[in-house]
Amino acid sequence: MWNDFLTNQDLPINKWTHYFPLYEDALKKYQNRTCTILEIGCDKGGSMHLWKRYLGPYAQIVGLDINPECKTAEEEQIHIHIGSQSDPSTLKELIEKFAPFDVIIDDGSHLMADVETSFRHLFEHVTADGCYIIEDLHTAYWPEYGGGLGGKNSFIEFTKQAIDAIHFSYIREDHAWDPFLLEIANHTRAIRIADSMIIYEKGRAIRKHAPMRGRLSPDSNQLGELTFNSHAIS
Repeated sequence: MWNDFLTNQDLPINKWTHYFPLYEDALKKYQNRTCTILEIGCDKGGSMHLWKRYLGPYAQIVGLDINPECKTAEEEQIHIHIGSQSDPSTLKELIEKFAPFDVIIDDGSHLMADVETSFRHLFEHVTADGCYIIEDLHTAYWPEYGGGLGGKNSFIEFTKQAIDAIHFSYIREDHAWDPFLLEIANHTRAIRIADSMIIYEKGRAIRKHAPMRGRLSPDSNQLGELTFNSHAIS
């Protein structure tokens, strides 16, 4: 993917260089497989063409942008839907027409309110082992984007709450949980955090337990097992 970017002669692509290993890790399992990728924010369309070249002929690439001129980047395997990521009716149309999505990439307005609106509407429509990627989250620290260090509207702060929710079963204090955070906890295998990027990796919730296996002592044939069970999320 990095080499494709460096030698690109197609539509322009504008990405931070440190994103490429993260994108390749997230997308490589979909190469030459049937998959649907949604990218919010198309700009000049170059990244959508990059995903198509990287993923191969079975991939369907869907773009969402408020600029009608983005439609010129459409071609076989690439469809661009015009509308706002902050508009629930637009998101509903995308869901009805294209969901489920294997990967969602939010490279849209980078406004905190828009990022969270899209995430709340679309997360459940990512496949059970898919991922939701939000990039350019340095804007979470900029007031003009609705962010700020420790700001209540920052998506970084939202993700900190999601991390707490994933650890729900270990938390002893009473807490009024946002039901959506518990939904995230039940369907998220891991959250990867990098410079300006967060990746929610979905996965089936499994029973939490910590068994110990092996001989109890070097000269004993007796096997021991110690299990810690946490209570389930409800």
